[in-house]
Amino acid sequence: MKKTLVSLLLLTPLLANGANEDFWTQDVWSSPDRGFLFYQEKTQDNPKELEEFKTVEELRAEAQRRLNIAVMDPTEENLKGYLAINTLMLEKSTVFAQRWKETLWANPGFDHTVIHPNANFAQVALKDEKKLAKEASLKSLASQAGLVVLVQAECSFCSMMAPVMTNLSAQTGISVLPVSIKGDVSNDWPNAKPDNGIVKRLMTLSSSVPTVTPAVFLVDRTGQNAQLIASGALSLEDLKDRLVQASGLSQPMNSTIKTLPRL
Repeated sequence: MKKTLVSLLLLTPLLANGANEDFWTQDVWSSPDRGFLFYQEKTQDNPKELEEFKTVEELRAEAQRRLNIAVMDPTEENLKGYLAINTLMLEKSTVFAQRWKETLWANPGFDHTVIHPNANFAQVALKDEKKLAKEASLKSLASQAGLVVLVQAECSFCSMMAPVMTNLSAQTGISVLPVSIKGDVSNDWPNAKPDNGIVKRLMTLSSSVPTVTPAVFLVDRTGQNAQLIASGALSLEDLKDRLVQASGLSQPMNSTIKTLPRL
């Protein structure tokens, strides 16, 4: 009897450990993989129907899930599952794009193309208007300010910019005064004046220190204001744009477009 009792005591821990792993005695909440009822069959996740998705995030997540499955196991069923949700997303995108356009048409204040039309003929016309407005601003600037250009001998950019400055003066009437910073006279700038202290004054008035010649300063007729607007080589049109911008004479974009008065 004593021997039997000892044997039972030794077997009790083993039975207890086995019971922990036994399906019938296991806590039903202890394992998410536990089978269903006494058949020990795992429950199957029922995927949502496409109509049940209410947010873009949910739809994207489901589309990614189906794509992953179709890529890893490209059966006809898996591919059809992904194609179904992809078709739904394309349909929603099409409807959204159409509603977007209709809303813009009804609310032109949000439509960028109202002021910046895509039509080629309108773009050409507005470009011509902008060019005329720029030329008018430059002619107005000619009566208010002039240009002082710092040049020096053996300067390739100075040679390149000489005809540009000549054309600018001829087209706009803006006076150009070249100043040789070393006292030498370049063949490209035969009318250049020697520096008589104007270089230091220009740097003081503009709070700018040019590092490359030619350096172009916009100076008002009073000689009390100066602004460095260009250094080195640039095109005639770029120089015109800088002059208009720096002078503050630029007109608002597409200023000839008229808005409807508030009713």
